[in-house]
Amino acid sequence: MGLHYSGGMGTVYDKELDKTIGTIDYQIIETDPTKYTRNRWWGEFYSNRKIKKTGVYRIELEDGRGGDCVVWVKDDLTTNTSSQFHYHFNGRGKLGKTYGR
Repeated sequence: MGLHYSGGMGTVYDKELDKTIGTIDYQIIETDPTKYTRNRWWGEFYSNRKIKKTGVYRIELEDGRGGDCVVWVKDDLTTNTSSQFHYHFNGRGKLGKTYGR
């Protein structure tokens, strides 16, 4: 089983409201599928927009792939000089090519 690390700028969407939340700076880890398991993906991202609730969101990556994921707050890094919010995500289902929004 191989692990693949990548990162970049992407977008996160509220799946329930079909609304863009904002641009994110993400790091993602993906596994290769095997005979017995499907590929898995998870990671973390930083955003200057606060996500108010834990839930299912849509994430679209810099390379054009996207998928649904569960997002939760890692910690709040708000300071006087910058507002950055740190989140974790776990992929749900396939991470595949998106065809525009």
